[in-house]
Amino acid sequence: MKSHYVEQLELGQAVKDIFILSRRNLKEKKDGTHFAVFEFTDRTGMIEGILWDNAQETVKYFKSGDFVLLNGTVNDYNGKLQIVVSSISPVDDREVDSADFLPASEENIEKVIKEIHGFVNAITDQHLKRLLELFFLDESFIMQFSRAPAAKRAHHAYLGGLAVHTRNMACLTDKLHDVYPACNSDLLMTGVLLHDIGKIHEYAYQRKLDITIKGHMLGHIIIGNDMIVEKISQIEDFPDDLKLKLLHMVIAHHGEYEWGSPKVPLFGEALLLHFIDNLDAKLEMIMHELRRNTNRERLWSDFHPLLEREIYLGE
Repeated sequence: MKSHYVEQLELGQAVKDIFILSRRNLKEKKDGTHFAVFEFTDRTGMIEGILWDNAQETVKYFKSGDFVLLNGTVNDYNGKLQIVVSSISPVDDREVDSADFLPASEENIEKVIKEIHGFVNAITDQHLKRLLELFFLDESFIMQFSRAPAAKRAHHAYLGGLAVHTRNMACLTDKLHDVYPACNSDLLMTGVLLHDIGKIHEYAYQRKLDITIKGHMLGHIIIGNDMIVEKISQIEDFPDDLKLKLLHMVIAHHGEYEWGSPKVPLFGEALLLHFIDNLDAKLEMIMHELRRNTNRERLWSDFHPLLEREIYLGE
């Protein structure tokens, strides 16, 4: 059982515990020797580490994703906690309790799935409803969907995160018809419920959150597109135009080419899906910063690389 979690570390504290080595970089000093910069994670968060001595020899024994036994001291660097590493050694996966490294939703995921089933049942278009039932009434799919994270680190990066993110988006979508009555509410809701299903195969989440080989090779957008095409092939007389619009929504939901979207949204429901997705993802990033800084007497978070800003932590 771990005794030191990232969120509990304090300035000056001596640390000897197991972490996931999530990133390592070798950098050169002015004198030509090297130092190593690490990123260590557990279920509560991430902290940077630095190794000044014997770095070039040390890093070659480790790769990102390894479990490591870390010895060091918590220091302050530019107003941010950092571990000065004195030694680091490999740890066998079998010696690790995955519960220490897999953050999990605080919500009851069975309740979340029940809410999602309610949105499925409310669909009136019979082709879209049948498509959703082929996924959400499938026990194997639900088992994976209920456990999968929505990301490795960006947002809802915990067990059950995909279900929570999808439910949140569905709740937002459910309120939009009165505001935008011209939009096809069944199509939008179906796009919301299916837009990220490829993540059940993009991420590994048995012992630690990671990206699968398939995830690296294809990504969740392509994987999800293929999953939907396969299910639609089982539905008799599924309209071609409806299929095309739904697939476009899934493929374009990242919204911008520079955000990894193969296409940009080309009609109203696709654009709404993108913004609903972006809204819930970014708000979760802010809420995560508030949670991880709950007991720290500070008004501003560290610079958030994805949001490209510091987050105000005051009430």
